Amino acid sequence: MSTGFFGDIAPIKFAGPDSTDPFSFRYYDKNQLVMGKRMEDHLRFAACYWHSLTFAGLDPFGGMTFDRPWFKPGNEMEMAKLKANVAFELFQILDVPFFTFHDRDVAPEGASLPSPTAMSARSPTSLPGRSTRPA
Repeated sequence: MSTGFFGDIAPIKFAGPDSTDPFSFRYYDKNQLVMGKRMEDHLRFAACYWHSLTFAGLDPFGGMTFDRPWFKPGNEMEMAKLKANVAFELFQILDVPFFTFHDRDVAPEGASLPSPTAMSARSPTSLPGRSTRPA
C-alpha cells in the first residue's frame, strides 16, 4: 500500500557505473559475488527509523527544518501509523533488508510520563512482524 509520500519512485536497482539515473545504484549490486558471497551478504544495510523519520531536523538557530505530515498536530496514534507506513515504503524503495529503531521512535509522546509506554503497547504500527520486503 503506497502512502503517496514518495510519489512514483520505484524501488532502487543496480544500473551500473555509467548510470545517470539518480535513483539507481552505480556500484552496489546486491547479487554480485564477492569472495563467494553475494554483496548483499557482506554489506548488511539497515535503515535507522529515528534518523530517517523521527528526527525533525532541528536547527540550533531556529526550529524544525523537516516539514513532514506526522509532525503536524492531529491524532497522535494516526500520525504514528502514517510515519510507520512511510517508513516501510522507504525501506522497500531502498531495498534494505533490516531497520533499527527505539521504542520511543514508534510511539507518540502522550500527555504524561507513563503515556508513551502505554501507547507503545497498543501502537497500531505493530513493527514486530512487519518486513522491509514486500510479500
